[in-house]
Amino acid sequence: MNIDVQELLQEKEYLEKVIAVEPYHYELFFELRNGYQIPLTITFSPLFPTQLPIVHINEKYHNIPDIPHVMSSGLVCFLDKEGVIWSDVPERTLDFVFDRVERVLISNSPQIEYHREFSYYFGTLEKTEPVFSVYTPEDEPKEISVLAMGGKPFAFLTDDAESRSLLGKLLNANINSRNLVKANYIPLDYTYKGKVPQFDRFWSNEEITNIIRNHISDDTLLKIAKFSMNKKRYFYLLRIPLLTGDQTIIGLWYEKVNHSLSKKVIPLIDESISDDFKVTPLFVFRNDDTTLIERGGGVRKPLNALLVGCGSVGSDLLFMLARSGIKHFTLIDDDKMKIENSYRHFLGMNKSIESKPKVKLLKEEFENRYPNVHIQTIENEVLDTIENGEIELNDFDLILVAIGDPNIERRLNKLILKSSTPAIFTWVEAYGIGGHALVVNNGGKGCYECLIDTELRLYSSFAGKSDVPFIKNMNGCAGSFTPYGSIDSMETALLASRLVFRFLENDIKGNPLVSWKGSSKLFEESGFMTSERYKQSRDILNQDDYEYINTSCKVCSKLKDEAYKDDKR
Repeated sequence: MNIDVQELLQEKEYLEKVIAVEPYHYELFFELRNGYQIPLTITFSPLFPTQLPIVHINEKYHNIPDIPHVMSSGLVCFLDKEGVIWSDVPERTLDFVFDRVERVLISNSPQIEYHREFSYYFGTLEKTEPVFSVYTPEDEPKEISVLAMGGKPFAFLTDDAESRSLLGKLLNANINSRNLVKANYIPLDYTYKGKVPQFDRFWSNEEITNIIRNHISDDTLLKIAKFSMNKKRYFYLLRIPLLTGDQTIIGLWYEKVNHSLSKKVIPLIDESISDDFKVTPLFVFRNDDTTLIERGGGVRKPLNALLVGCGSVGSDLLFMLARSGIKHFTLIDDDKMKIENSYRHFLGMNKSIESKPKVKLLKEEFENRYPNVHIQTIENEVLDTIENGEIELNDFDLILVAIGDPNIERRLNKLILKSSTPAIFTWVEAYGIGGHALVVNNGGKGCYECLIDTELRLYSSFAGKSDVPFIKNMNGCAGSFTPYGSIDSMETALLASRLVFRFLENDIKGNPLVSWKGSSKLFEESGFMTSERYKQSRDILNQDDYEYINTSCKVCSKLKDEAYKDDKR
């Protein structure tokens, strides 16, 4: 560190009695804007101001106050650094640090600040036990289950086949009802306004009982009273509404210490048996569906999707949608995974060695990665599948088409327009000059057939007219392929994914075309020319385009110009 930090500290009018205790470590007095002086210690990193200093209340001269964001050690947690940028000028950085420290020390509403950090403080309890949960909290009390190992609770879940399967896949273990014991989930009805447990200050058994009784309705109390009783161990999962408007989940583990207690009891609400049970707080690591999707920024609406085509674009599209919280897919593709496509397919090279059907490999991969995803597979050509009645298009909420074959897509477009299910067609162009996604059957005119002009060229195309096909081949006709890279397929899948999210939010009007534009350098070096549409700006191309719609289209011209309304949504 080349900065004279002590000199910087001594120059600040709000700091006094700056003493160097050891390199990078100083004692000082900080004068708050209310005139109160508080003794602090401050420790700098050699990387200051890139890294902020650590500030403590100096307990040699001052008691550690019971206020939010001040730990029992005196550590002042003055900043959540996520997304915050501070000055790289040392003088300004010091002002920033002490301004944030002051905000902590003279907070006007300490209780709500404690509640804002409820989970953090609860996690500091000295005798807390960690527990896993795949149970999705509901609004009503419910008897659930807990997986107990060695007498200790390990994971909360619902005792049904789906939950046991999910937990089993996550733990790589066989979970069945014999491994589980009963637990009770109880959502409090009224906002808790009291103190937050922390460090060595947990609620007593009597306090817990009072909290429960004072924060539930009579109806909830009656439901709790009907739960299973007379056990050696009781496990509870509580949902607590906080002053912030948020809700936190905690667990409680009761163990009977008075084994002569013979009457049937519910220790959570029975006021007369507080000394008969030992209670252990459980810090809950939530891995339920709601929490995971919210943390991942995913979708919360259900969607039953049909994905036609499981090549490079289709596999990337499946990956994006599955990790966004969509759980129900039917995959149609009649192709096997081949090693020549392994560098631009989601499954990669190791899976291609097996030469198995893409749909089966994708099902295996995704259900392993995301155990709550359910995938049905059909290893067949899509037109045969539909026309032989193997699937019914009306059974799906959305159809995704990623096959990149205009001739099949034209026929598929007609079949989709005969159904009530909207669809999104998506494809990538040669040499990565761009990709497209088109919504059809979302109300009104506009369909895949509208894209095709009298010269059998696509309106959307970024490639100019050419008598030479935009393909390469390495092993004769059998080795022909459209040249583009994995980034191009991912970009196209991302374009289509954003349309899916808009569809779920009812944010698509009619049947727009959207496109992304890449570099034309390789395309032009290969002797090809770009189209007039390619010359449009990226911003314009990425907007909803309705100019392609052919009002005399033989497929969709008779449709009414009105927004699509789907009762299934």
